[in-house]
Amino acid sequence: MDRGSEPSPGQERASARVAVVDDDPLSCSILEHLLSLLGHCPIVESDPERAIERAIDGQFDLILQDLELPVVNGFEALRRLRQREALEKRLPIPVIAVTGYGSESDRLRCLMSGFADHVSKPIQAEALDAALRRVLGQQHDGRTASACADVQSDADRLRETAKRLSDIKGPNGGFGPTMMESFALRSQQLLESMRMALNERDAQQLVRSARGMKSSADFLGVNRLAAMCAQLEHSMLMPQWSAAERILEEIEHEHQAVLTVLFESAR
Repeated sequence: MDRGSEPSPGQERASARVAVVDDDPLSCSILEHLLSLLGHCPIVESDPERAIERAIDGQFDLILQDLELPVVNGFEALRRLRQREALEKRLPIPVIAVTGYGSESDRLRCLMSGFADHVSKPIQAEALDAALRRVLGQQHDGRTASACADVQSDADRLRETAKRLSDIKGPNGGFGPTMMESFALRSQQLLESMRMALNERDAQQLVRSARGMKSSADFLGVNRLAAMCAQLEHSMLMPQWSAAERILEEIEHEHQAVLTVLFESAR
């Protein structure tokens, strides 16, 4: 059911086709209203399988995916979508998780599972707008890394994030070291995947890995690394392999700087 509308005359913000995948009519109505107010075109779809088909057909620019659906939960829906995209050789469409669970660990789980961002219920217009701007900017923002926040502010945010997560206690004590080790392992795997994709001239795999790295960087608050990943993705719109090589070298260097700050904070 498509009840979206074009932005009102004179509206300056670019409008995106945003799918709302949720089986709760009230949640759909609220999100539809908020998306319209924010200048986007909402498209409501209660069936996740149908949403996948429509996404493959290119009907959406972005998906807001509820995680607690009765038959296919949000994590499984994302996995099936990525499988179809790989089969059809299509670039991944960004998917934002929408859930009633809003803790840092819930957000981390979503990001590490491949969601582009996480918005918790009850949905606030400001939080939704910020998530949409981040994710849509990931697709369309071609700014160079030098236009982003300076390295010192990134380091400060990273230390604050590490401290905040270290205060979250799990069954075996502090959560921080586990988070840091998980980031180090996942980010190294993504770097290796990007390097292999670059060597094999596999643009789709390069974009997938760059998006994964950007999601992790966004979660940690390291804007410089996130911007580099967005720039690498942008270079694949019309593949520029020499530029991608240069950007990946910058990402590798910045990644080492991030790990240095992260593990210093854990001491």
